Amino acid sequence: MAFTSAISIFLGAFLLFLVQPILGKMILPWFGGTPAVWTTCMLFFQVLLLGGYSYAALLTRFFKPARQAAIHLMLLVAAISLLPITPTAAWKPPDGEYPVARILLMLCACVGMPYFLLSATSPLLQSWFAHAFPGRSPYRLYTLSNVGSLGALLIYPFVIEPAITTSQQGWLWSIAFGLFAIGCGVLTLQLWRIRSSVQDHDATTQVAIPTNANSVASSIPAEMPSWRDRSIWLLLPALASMMLLAVTNHLCQDVAVVPFLWIVPLSLYLVSLIICFDRDQWYSRRWFSIGAIIAILIACDLSFVSYLAKSNSMATSSRLWVMLRFDIRLIIGVYLSLFFLICMVCHGEVVRRRPVAKRLTEFYLTISAGGALGGFIVAVICPYWFTSFVELKVGLLLGFLVSMVVFLSDIGFRVFHRNANTRDAINAGPKSEKQDRTRPPVTEGRPISSLSNFMRMIIGVLAFILLIVVAGAQWLSLDESGTSLKVRNFYGTLTIREWFDEEGSMQGLALYHGAILHGYQLIDVQKELQPTTYYTEKSGVGLAMKASRRENPLKVGVVGLGVGTLAAYGQPGDHFLFYEINPLDIQLANMPFTFLSHSPATIDVVSGDARLSLEREAPQNFDILVLDAFSGDSIPVHLLTREAMELYLRHLKPDGIIAVHVSNRYVDLLPVVSQLGNAFQLHQANVTQNEFLNLEISVSDWMLLAPNAATLRHPELNQYVFAPKGVEAFPVWTDDYNNLFQILRPL
Repeated sequence: MAFTSAISIFLGAFLLFLVQPILGKMILPWFGGTPAVWTTCMLFFQVLLLGGYSYAALLTRFFKPARQAAIHLMLLVAAISLLPITPTAAWKPPDGEYPVARILLMLCACVGMPYFLLSATSPLLQSWFAHAFPGRSPYRLYTLSNVGSLGALLIYPFVIEPAITTSQQGWLWSIAFGLFAIGCGVLTLQLWRIRSSVQDHDATTQVAIPTNANSVASSIPAEMPSWRDRSIWLLLPALASMMLLAVTNHLCQDVAVVPFLWIVPLSLYLVSLIICFDRDQWYSRRWFSIGAIIAILIACDLSFVSYLAKSNSMATSSRLWVMLRFDIRLIIGVYLSLFFLICMVCHGEVVRRRPVAKRLTEFYLTISAGGALGGFIVAVICPYWFTSFVELKVGLLLGFLVSMVVFLSDIGFRVFHRNANTRDAINAGPKSEKQDRTRPPVTEGRPISSLSNFMRMIIGVLAFILLIVVAGAQWLSLDESGTSLKVRNFYGTLTIREWFDEEGSMQGLALYHGAILHGYQLIDVQKELQPTTYYTEKSGVGLAMKASRRENPLKVGVVGLGVGTLAAYGQPGDHFLFYEINPLDIQLANMPFTFLSHSPATIDVVSGDARLSLEREAPQNFDILVLDAFSGDSIPVHLLTREAMELYLRHLKPDGIIAVHVSNRYVDLLPVVSQLGNAFQLHQANVTQNEFLNLEISVSDWMLLAPNAATLRHPELNQYVFAPKGVEAFPVWTDDYNNLFQILRPL
């Protein structure tokens, strides 16, 4: 049974985390490709994990192990009837409203029951293991569970995703779930045999054996966890979960908009669980708490440098720090380090207070409740209550407090002190009986040396000063000088910043989505309709506008609104149709920006995902179709597939142009677009603008695709026409197959 338990726990955890990227990738295109899709999915899985742990706790409380196994097996059979997990097209949203509710409802219908039962696997099987093998610790099986989770997380993007389509992934997962159910069935039979052998032994020897025992010394009273222990089981995992999502959001939207950067924090989160639950010796309170304190102080130093640089009060001798502050690799390294160390402190302190095996389901239930609480705060509460990512600042401050308390306790302050003699007496039990070895006695802080009152005062003052420094850094990081408006919703944070010349006169307004510039408008009335940034007259889209301008008015479709800069090219009689999924972006593009309202052309804005909207519309006969949704972090790959290109060509005139904005620091979209052009025998031009002038002119890279070669022979475009080479081996992306790792640029 031990081997079967280990295999079932490993496979259950593997499937538990494998389904997350599979379903996340399936529904990501339907909600704009924003990182918030992953955050919402993670919230769903955390809440359902809590439900699974609650189910396991209730089963172990009210039923005997054999009865538990029978109930669980019947539910697994019912879950198999709901497979496969692939969501149908009926779940596609009609617009961009209520994305969180729609994602949660879809996930609940498609994978709710199987995931619920998988989430109960680890605590339930550990409880059965403790029943079958008294005296052996089941907690290392939790380490095995986290190893399986980490394996799924790392294998998916590098092995599974490049090899098979998303529909095949859904079927493969469903088959593996069936195998998992068979493994649980084998465990059920083994539990019944153990139950029968126990009853036979009882009848033969006439010795009373407790049927609900989970250790040889089950007659020893199990220690009742204190409310302080339960609070630690809840709050520290909540902090770790909160930091997981907050750091992921910060790195993916405000620092380095690298696709799939969310994998690294989640992997570190699982590694911390693996280390802490494997062996007590792996976690050193003193060194991990010191490391967390130092890492947080370094992050605070970077915040101070950023503030000084913004305020132009930086000394010349310290300009090296300014350079380091904006080195992406440094920032990523610092935040990932402090995140890992905080997780180690949180999970290490939780494991130090784990209960005896008899109460492990309650222990895991409380931990999962903490994880769900942290996820709920970041995914639901913060986007609606705050306009910036305050959860990261609060998490850093709380992480510093926890790490400082742990360190002070370890060197002699004994902040977590309790009556150790009482605990040791409970752990030991009567001397004549065998101890429960499923949980070693917890030793409290071991002081470095005997601290005098003076030294205690010095250390306390120093800790208070460092706390003020950390709090001050988080406060300064909220500085929004130059920001006239900041709003936040499911799709991210939109910021409007005012830009001034050297004399202090205001020149224009810029819109940022996280760290990405989405548009800039000059406030001078004579220049307010001047195309700026990536859309100047010498850019690829600007030249395409000139080449398409004939006697008849233009009809232009634009995927991605920004501030509506392309409306500046509109003339009387023209019709511009913008597609935008973010309702807040639509509001800001109409006020305070005026490209849309002051354009002489007819302007319409369609809310919702562009591809879904185009699928529902009759052919639009666009002269130009502009695809401008690929400059951010999560590339909406469903807009760059064979099926999408077929849709675009249905809406394009025979002599029209598809203009694709491929400027991106982190991914190289050129081979993707070129291979799509080859697949449909489209003529191609690549227009790169290297000129840069503040925000008025930005470096840009555009790919122009045309069914008719004559369209690109315009004098403005002829020099940019090229025949793509070296992309023949690159696979054409489809809705079922695409892989961003193929086109990642080095940092």
